[in-house]
Amino acid sequence: MIRVYLKQAWELLRQNRLFSAIYIIGTGLSIALTMTMFIIFYVKLAPIYPEYNRDRMVVLKAVKCYPKGQENNYNAGLLNDEVASLLDSLPHLNAMGIICSGDMFSFVGLPGQKQVFKVHPLFVNDGFWDVFTFRFLEGKAFTREEVEARSRVAILSESTARRLFASTDVIGQRFQYKGTEYQVAGVVQDVSSATPVPAADVWLPLSLSTYAYWREPNILRGNLQYYLTAPTSSDKEALKEEVRDAFRRHDSAGTYVNDLMGQPDDSFTSSCRTDFVNAPDMGGIIRGLLFIVVALLFIPAMNLSGMIASRMDQRTAELGIRKTYGATRQGLVSQLLWENLLLTFLGGLAGLVFCYVIVVTSSSWILTLFDAEVNTDLPAPFLTFEMLFNPWVFLSAFGVCLLLNVVSALIPAWLGLRHTIVQELYTKR
Repeated sequence: MIRVYLKQAWELLRQNRLFSAIYIIGTGLSIALTMTMFIIFYVKLAPIYPEYNRDRMVVLKAVKCYPKGQENNYNAGLLNDEVASLLDSLPHLNAMGIICSGDMFSFVGLPGQKQVFKVHPLFVNDGFWDVFTFRFLEGKAFTREEVEARSRVAILSESTARRLFASTDVIGQRFQYKGTEYQVAGVVQDVSSATPVPAADVWLPLSLSTYAYWREPNILRGNLQYYLTAPTSSDKEALKEEVRDAFRRHDSAGTYVNDLMGQPDDSFTSSCRTDFVNAPDMGGIIRGLLFIVVALLFIPAMNLSGMIASRMDQRTAELGIRKTYGATRQGLVSQLLWENLLLTFLGGLAGLVFCYVIVVTSSSWILTLFDAEVNTDLPAPFLTFEMLFNPWVFLSAFGVCLLLNVVSALIPAWLGLRHTIVQELYTKR
């Protein structure tokens, strides 16, 4: 029976080409905008390179410090290196990555050559390579011993290695960063600034940063961000509580409070935290995003419902005749839903094409569309295959198709079939 419904739907599509074209394009644009949002938030939430550990990651990147009993007399900022000793022995800590941005950009070149290239450096500890899972094309990450010894080693991105040496097979080669010579320890696949935390052109040992070990007396404020992973995603909440307990024990012995403002955060919550003083209103952020999705679906659905209702008026007599031969109201509604599903499915395919055109041609800004703060010192984000082509995108497209089909077709179909057989036949008298 379903095959018969779809055959009839195809014939109706061919007979009413203008209606079908408008319906498919309208559905496609609605799905394209919705899918664009899905892709943006897939990039922010899903495990993608090099942030495959997002499901078990917790983040500390801000602290508010004030004397006990004087909450309004505070300083706020990043954290210092003393925090590492507080967290290093936590039972549910699997790895601890420490990041210091330091210089937002600098220049690298080859010894004895005048040509230099602008790069974005990142100073990290050895645990950074366990928290973030980079794909090494050559070599390996620097070790704890190399960090503690302040060895002048570096990891290059693939594009930086090719700019400097015209090759990625450069392990042991030397280059200059800010006039100082470094040795290449490894080369990794390029990281898109769509994942801004680990993105860089050059990764250097944390101990070589002039900013990493700056402290203020009596408080934990500094220039570092901490990214921790638990052994499994189910251990993440236990790790969060252990971090809070470690800070409470530290504060109990001092005269200052180091307020984490609701941290440690999940990966997504951390990306929404841009204020050093206040925790993000995640409820308000999620409600705002839901309103946008509802608007993107509801408004087109109402327009499509109007088109279907108009088409129902033209088919009233046909449906009345079918009722006289025993067709039930439920059966006719099912037929109309299947017919509409074919149009919605074609609109979904068009929507996927529109979506990929929008995202690919506008990736330099569209991936930062919902960011409260954009790091303009990083290069424009680029899209990778795993960001665009993944099961969740296609499942989301299918879900949107079904939702649009039900909302736009069910109500006019049910209302259009509420008349008696005589009333339906009388319309074409």
